[in-house]
Amino acid sequence: MLACRILNILVTVFAWPIVPVQFVTTAVGGCLVSCTFGLLLLPLSLVWLILVGLLLGTSWVWEQVGALRVPPLVAIARIPVAVIGIPLALLSETYVCLVPSMGELESRLTKLITCWVWPFSLDYWRFYIFDRPLDSTDAERRYYQLQEAARIAGVVLPPLAE
Repeated sequence: MLACRILNILVTVFAWPIVPVQFVTTAVGGCLVSCTFGLLLLPLSLVWLILVGLLLGTSWVWEQVGALRVPPLVAIARIPVAVIGIPLALLSETYVCLVPSMGELESRLTKLITCWVWPFSLDYWRFYIFDRPLDSTDAERRYYQLQEAARIAGVVLPPLAE
């Protein structure tokens, strides 16, 4: 949860300079996308796919380190993952804010939540994007961790589909 808190503080600090720039980039970007008949969205979406792949990959590594089951060793091993994952999540969140959404606000919110709940991004995708609970014995604990990460980020997650 410390990684979520650090990420939340950084997102809040970086929001001050990003929000004014966001209005300009989304307006100009929206005009450019309209002028290119949506073709500009292809490279922008490709960049997002790379970023989300890296986010989910680091989230998976975070999860695998937790399988060590020795708390001091897990804490030490997660430090390098956090050093890579927190700036990556912040970069991804900034990218989503600066790219025009073109009216797909639900998609934009999903992307932002994926960034905000890192290192539980993979669990967010498993529980909400795939819209099904996990079939593991550890699923309930991981769901509560995801809810706590979302609470830290200031997001209320919908109830899990049965």
